[in-house]
Amino acid sequence: MRNTDMTQNATNFDQTYLTISWYSKHSKAIMVCGVLTTILIVATVIAVPTTIAKTRKTQHSQTAADSKTGADVNILSLDSSLSVAAFNIKSFGESKSINDFAFQNIVKIISRYDVILIQEVRDKSGSSISKLWQSLNETGSPYGLVHSERLGRTSYKEQYVFFYHADKAELTGKRQFDDNRQDVYEREPFTIELSYFSQEDMAKKRIALMALHTAPKDAFVELEQLPGVMRSTLSHLKHSHGLIAMGDFNADCAYLSNKKKAALELFEKGGAFRSLIQDSADTTVSSSTDCAYDRAVVYGKGVKVSDAKVFDFQTAFGMTESEAKQISDHYPIEFRLL
Repeated sequence: MRNTDMTQNATNFDQTYLTISWYSKHSKAIMVCGVLTTILIVATVIAVPTTIAKTRKTQHSQTAADSKTGADVNILSLDSSLSVAAFNIKSFGESKSINDFAFQNIVKIISRYDVILIQEVRDKSGSSISKLWQSLNETGSPYGLVHSERLGRTSYKEQYVFFYHADKAELTGKRQFDDNRQDVYEREPFTIELSYFSQEDMAKKRIALMALHTAPKDAFVELEQLPGVMRSTLSHLKHSHGLIAMGDFNADCAYLSNKKKAALELFEKGGAFRSLIQDSADTTVSSSTDCAYDRAVVYGKGVKVSDAKVFDFQTAFGMTESEAKQISDHYPIEFRLL
């Protein structure tokens, strides 16, 4: 054997011996590492299905919650209750729409609400309402618009107009009351049905909103017939949870005495109808009058409301009486639909 081969063999032997010695010296440490690795692998195998199961359970719970609140949760905003108002805007037409002070403040008032009924719209061409609708849409959230036909026995005609926040309410129906045979109403009640998300019930609900502006001289007769109209209308809107009639009822002072008011089913205490605006309220701008002309009356146990009151925009906006009268001779009435 050559010297080089012997040298190589000696080197290999030394390396082998060192390797065996190292493993012998560290065998306990290697064994511990092996055990720890095995435990880690087993724990991982057990944990993964558990994690998946928990994830699936969470996803299932979320789906169940979404299902419970309704299929259209993503369509209608869940931010808050629905703010509703009725406002006799006093002869709204071209002349008022070009009065910048009046027009801008009307936009400001209407944009406070999710749903609002406007009365005394005398815009034959429709241009003033279109301008108002466009201005409202420029304030932020998109507004929907629905209106009645032009109503009245003579050449003097008015329309009922509803504006509503399209991301908080959805129009699901409308109905124009027809009293041709009896002709009780100067301006027949006009009703819309809206779908909205009820914070109180955590579910989608439908509400019917009825507009009425009575003829002052016929206020008693028109209001006397209103409970029947409300019942009849609600029977046709079978999915509604209830109905609220609102508007300028002329239900006070010279147009409706306390004695006549007490004879009306509409204002009967403890009856089927609930009046949201009290007799003590003043819905007029003039400092010389104190009358609760404008009203809102609830029919149906499924309707839940709060914060019903008059909105005194003269005080809220720091106006003089003269400035306020450029907008209207009435204040809006308002409430929250829960």
